[in-house]
Amino acid sequence: MNWVHNIFGKTCLISILGMMMNHSLNAQELWPNKPIKLILPFQAGSAIDNAARVLAPKLAMNLHQSLIIENKTGASGLIGTEAVARSPSDGYTFLWGTTSTQVVGPSLSSNISYDPLKDFSSVGLVAFSPYILVSASKLGYKDLAEFISDAKLKPARLTYASAGNSSMANLAAQLFSSSAQVQLVHIPYKSSAQSVTDTLSGTIAIQFSTFSPVIAHIKSGNLKPLAVTSKNRLSLMPDVPTVAELGFPGFEAILWMGIFAPQGVPNDILDKFSNALTASLKDPEITKQLQNQGLQISNLNRIGMDKFLRSEINKWSQVIKTSGIVAE
Repeated sequence: MNWVHNIFGKTCLISILGMMMNHSLNAQELWPNKPIKLILPFQAGSAIDNAARVLAPKLAMNLHQSLIIENKTGASGLIGTEAVARSPSDGYTFLWGTTSTQVVGPSLSSNISYDPLKDFSSVGLVAFSPYILVSASKLGYKDLAEFISDAKLKPARLTYASAGNSSMANLAAQLFSSSAQVQLVHIPYKSSAQSVTDTLSGTIAIQFSTFSPVIAHIKSGNLKPLAVTSKNRLSLMPDVPTVAELGFPGFEAILWMGIFAPQGVPNDILDKFSNALTASLKDPEITKQLQNQGLQISNLNRIGMDKFLRSEINKWSQVIKTSGIVAE
């Protein structure tokens, strides 16, 4: 009789496992059946927050579910990112991550409690903001080659501004200095307004700036754009060459933002979210609004985003190591 009980027991176990698997599959098929939370680890009203709020209504429409943005700020975005890393992998909590939270922060500090590769799954890259390398028109640099020649004649005398050691603008300048083999002096600022003012006056030789703080001064002729740091020229400034095409192939330094899930979210949920994101970014009105903020739309799905993230971590961790940059 033992064999009967064993078979019966195994049959029951198989039935229970089958029911559990069916329940799990049904839950995934029904996803999303309740509001989705998107954690944004930066303050409301910031440029990153504004971009998320432009996209959120269209994304919610394509997901056929409410999308709630929750600002969870602190420690340069690390607190909100850590919260998502510890969230259930049920497909109802996602992260609006950036270069800062997924690359720079983890590369600068060994005390961060999350691993950007092991604790998260990529959903997709949303958009990116290249840097514009500008100099005061009064300084007279007609192009990037002329600035580099001057920098080589004046080692460790020409200055550049950034928002601090751990800012992407500083990392971009460090990568440029290494690529061009010039020695520049870093001047950190707490305010982008003040750094732009000092660049306009010629007190600072150059600045790697995002679009918004400098575009009006470029249009007025007070700032000279020498190059952009994206792979391709910007549609809003088609006459400004890229650093890459000016003799530094492969050069790219961008501030990007994308969506991530806690590790363990089922692939079919990730695919559904990634597809909804791709569809949302194809909307002409969304494209227009993000471009007006100086952002370039991405076309990387979750697989492409994962590869891109790994390459970004490899590149910037090496820049941080060779330049000796430390967390502030």
